[in-house]
Amino acid sequence: MLKSRYFCGGSILAVALTLGAGSAFAQDATVVEEVVVTGSFIAGSSEKAAQPVDVIGVQELAKQGAPSVVQLVKTLTAAQSSLGESNRYNGGAGTASINLRGLGSSRTLVLMNGRRLADTTAAAFQGGGQDLNFMPTAAIARIEILKDGAAATYGSDAVAGVVNFITRKDLDGFEFNGNYAFIKDSDGGDWDASIAYGKQFDNGNMLLTAGYRTRGRLDAQDRDYAVRPFESVFYGGWSGSASPGSYGTPSGAGLFRDNGCNVLGSQELSGTLKPVASGGALCRYQFSNFNDLVNEEHHYQLYGEVNFDLTDTTRFHAEIAWNRNDVPDQRLSPANLTTQFPTANTSGSTAPPGYNNQTRYFVPASNPGLIALRTNCAAPLTAAQCAAMAGGVTTSQTAWRLIGVEGHPLNSDGADYQQIEQTQYRVSAGLNGRFSGGLLDGIGWDTALTFMENKGIVTTNDLLVNRIQRAFNGLGGAGCNYNTGTPGVGACKYLNPFSNGIATSAINGNANPYYVASVANDPAMKAWLYGTYTNVATNQILVADAVINKETSIALGGGNIAWAAGVQYRFNRNVDDWSDLGDVQATPCVDSIDGQQGLCANPTGPFVFFGAQADNDVDRRVGAAFAEVKLPVLDTLEVSAAVRHEDFGGNVGSTTNPRISARWQAMDWLAFRGSAGTTFRAPGQTALTPGSSKGVRNIAGSYRAVVTENNPFLEPETATTGNLGVIVTAGGFSASVDYWTFDFKKELIVEDAGQLLAALNAANCAKPAFAARFVNVGGAPVCTTQANVLQATIKIVNGQNTKTSGFDLRGQYDFDNFFGMDFYDTQVTVGAEATLTKEYKRGETTLLEDPSVVIAPAIDRAGKHDLTGEFYSFPKTRASAFINVAGEKWNLRYQLLYREGTTIAAPVCVGDAGAGTTADCRYNYSTGTYQSTGKLDDYWQHDLNLRVDLPWETTASFSIQNILDTDPPYAQSFYNYDVTNGNPLGRVFKVGLKKTF
Repeated sequence: MLKSRYFCGGSILAVALTLGAGSAFAQDATVVEEVVVTGSFIAGSSEKAAQPVDVIGVQELAKQGAPSVVQLVKTLTAAQSSLGESNRYNGGAGTASINLRGLGSSRTLVLMNGRRLADTTAAAFQGGGQDLNFMPTAAIARIEILKDGAAATYGSDAVAGVVNFITRKDLDGFEFNGNYAFIKDSDGGDWDASIAYGKQFDNGNMLLTAGYRTRGRLDAQDRDYAVRPFESVFYGGWSGSASPGSYGTPSGAGLFRDNGCNVLGSQELSGTLKPVASGGALCRYQFSNFNDLVNEEHHYQLYGEVNFDLTDTTRFHAEIAWNRNDVPDQRLSPANLTTQFPTANTSGSTAPPGYNNQTRYFVPASNPGLIALRTNCAAPLTAAQCAAMAGGVTTSQTAWRLIGVEGHPLNSDGADYQQIEQTQYRVSAGLNGRFSGGLLDGIGWDTALTFMENKGIVTTNDLLVNRIQRAFNGLGGAGCNYNTGTPGVGACKYLNPFSNGIATSAINGNANPYYVASVANDPAMKAWLYGTYTNVATNQILVADAVINKETSIALGGGNIAWAAGVQYRFNRNVDDWSDLGDVQATPCVDSIDGQQGLCANPTGPFVFFGAQADNDVDRRVGAAFAEVKLPVLDTLEVSAAVRHEDFGGNVGSTTNPRISARWQAMDWLAFRGSAGTTFRAPGQTALTPGSSKGVRNIAGSYRAVVTENNPFLEPETATTGNLGVIVTAGGFSASVDYWTFDFKKELIVEDAGQLLAALNAANCAKPAFAARFVNVGGAPVCTTQANVLQATIKIVNGQNTKTSGFDLRGQYDFDNFFGMDFYDTQVTVGAEATLTKEYKRGETTLLEDPSVVIAPAIDRAGKHDLTGEFYSFPKTRASAFINVAGEKWNLRYQLLYREGTTIAAPVCVGDAGAGTTADCRYNYSTGTYQSTGKLDDYWQHDLNLRVDLPWETTASFSIQNILDTDPPYAQSFYNYDVTNGNPLGRVFKVGLKKTF
């Protein structure tokens, strides 16, 4: 690692002179012990370093109001589409990520004290990555961010750069920190508390910390923008799988839409998809009524570290960290839509069977709910429709869900709950020193062994297909023997799917005018329809590192040549263990429950929505060797070069990646820097293991079952990276401009199910490989309509080439006074930074088996967003600025955050004609027509932070975040805003207290 004798702790971005990053916002310089600066393994001064490294110190964090890690990440203009501040529907709860350059969190390598961490299990939906919530905040001294490809130094995963969290070594005594944030409508607000104890010895130090942080639940309905009236068939939490739903004849022909759509909180639509007060042909259900913008979260942290000299030339370091993230009740829709159905031999429907011999759910004529519906025949049902119900009815396969507007049968708030818990621990220890005497004299060495385990436990519910059909037939309930019981007698109960069994709406509280008390469902019987399953996912990593370095006696014009070399061994293991109902081997089919064996050609589990998965246990061993050299060619010119070779074995094989960088101090006030190299990322071992997993995706406004197939023939993705920068420092002024570029080949991607479905056309459907990717309603031909698709198969592939580039700009001026005036001995610093994304071009995506099928055309993602499919948002301009006024005992800081609006990465709405097929369409209630959403509004956020030093070694802080209480701009997403860039919290008042003992 690159060594430096100085550290400027007041930098939000980098320390321009000391760290050579050409960055601004530096103040409060203090001399400290030798520190590690991310980017090199060579010891030496850093003022000539060529790579762009940003450093955020503990003093700077205090001036910003002690933001959480997630809040801090969202202020970094180089980070895009990072998650953690708000809920992303049904994925990643309790975790936080950083995503440099928008290349994905799996392409940003997160380190702690220069050592690797295990991937979080909860980030699997993002392709991997480490959880920033693991970091023990009370122990962190600074954060170093290398925004350049770093595979030559750190290996696979350091594609977009490296984020290194460094722990403190300076504490001697006790320190308490506490913060409370008041958030309107939040259930208890957000607060955290930590205690740290440090001890300085003659030959070392120790550090112990403990912390707790909690987040209060913020209901989506507490923010006007999050739950809106019907806006679009694609977004806003609206689903075409409706409640109340639609029904058909026993043969599957369309028959009627159930009563009560509008009054119970759903929305009736005309055949042209326009909201209507009554008589609508369609009904839409808004599942986000039961969601939270922010989940209730609890985070627990313990950390210990010790450093001491064993001898005059050998030092020992050891650290242990433990963290738990607990999301006790992630609130979800009370039940999911249906992607699986009963088999033809159990349903009773005469509709043609399709996939796995499944056909439609059938409600027999004997069902009391159907009898009441047919007998009352309340408008808008017609006499002809009611007469056609006499032989029983089938449920729609696409426009129906069993439980929705009435809410969950056992939970007072109507939502279903999912529990998520992650437990992580990490142990790292090592020796470092310097050889003295003999052939090795003067060579520094550093060895370490690190182990980390991340275990995630997710417990969730889903409806069981066969229990639903049995209950329709009058054989429902825990006490009913479906083999010997009599329908509707004793413990055997009927399930009424119709709205006449709903007394009140869980969405709007309205009484149901169609309610018939005698056919209401027994809550216990409805609860019996749910099956609970648990997934325990475990990721482990074991890393052994050994590095040597030396400054040679060979002198160049600027000093002596220095070098470093090392080896690394990594062992990764990923384990997935599913309880029986979620295990495709234990419960392969919809009728493999309650003692039945079940037979199906394509095992996908017993649930209506979630697919069963296979247990797996895969591991990987990686060996690496690397070398680096620093050439101080002149006093004003330093050149460095590095190369790393990694061997993954198997089909992945090995890869070698070089890097070269240079810095030229052309004048005292002007410097230039540049770097170029190659980087890579290996496919995950699970993705290489034959098999598949089943989940769901939002496709054309409705969730569909999606099978994701692994690919044993994946190759590593590679990228050529480059950075060119200019650095100016003159008096109190400092500025930098950097041009950066990443050029990918064979990018590792998961095909997008929405794009695959959008490619449905006669030409593509005539190609067998494309047609084989779909399962359709009742075995219908794939090309009839997108609405017929029940399940799609996507694959993990080496996809298109991708190129992204842009500029980082920074400037700062440090006044010794108050803007040139003497004002109570105050000092002022003014600064700004911006990241301008010039391009994010991806080539066209083609079908793996048949490249003549184009799944998605080439696109430039710069300035665009997709917040339900591939999930990204890339504002062309991301900027921040601040004014900092410091007195002897206080510090006042104003901060401004800016994010330019984006446009959706989809065709532009052409009015009513495009409403059903164009995601850009948004319904305008004043004109009664559909119109293009267009470019999203720009987002501005204003913050104010005050820190005051009090007596008795106490510091108090006061913050107002989002002073103007600005709502995030509308965006096509589940909660109607861009969760990667906007702030869902509104105005936040925060107070903090720090006390040392």
